[in-house]
Amino acid sequence: MRNEMIGAVVRRAKEHPEFRQRLIENPQEALAAHGFALEPADLAEIEKIRKQLRDGEDIEQKLVTIAEQYGLEP
Repeated sequence: MRNEMIGAVVRRAKEHPEFRQRLIENPQEALAAHGFALEPADLAEIEKIRKQLRDGEDIEQKLVTIAEQYGLEP
C-alpha cells in the first residue's frame, strides 16, 4: 500500500507541473490540496523524493526514474 500511495504522488507530479512545483516548494500543502493523506513514514519518503527533485537538473527524467522505482510505467 505504501508504494501505491507514493507512486500516486509521483504519478501526479509527472502529469501535473503545477503540482510538481508545489510539491517541491511546500509538500504538506500540495499533498493536502490534492487529497493525499499520508502516514509519517510516507511523508518521510516524499521528503526524500522532494530533495532529489530539488537537487536535480532534469526533473522530468528524475521523475521517470523515481516512478520506475515504485513500479510505475514511464
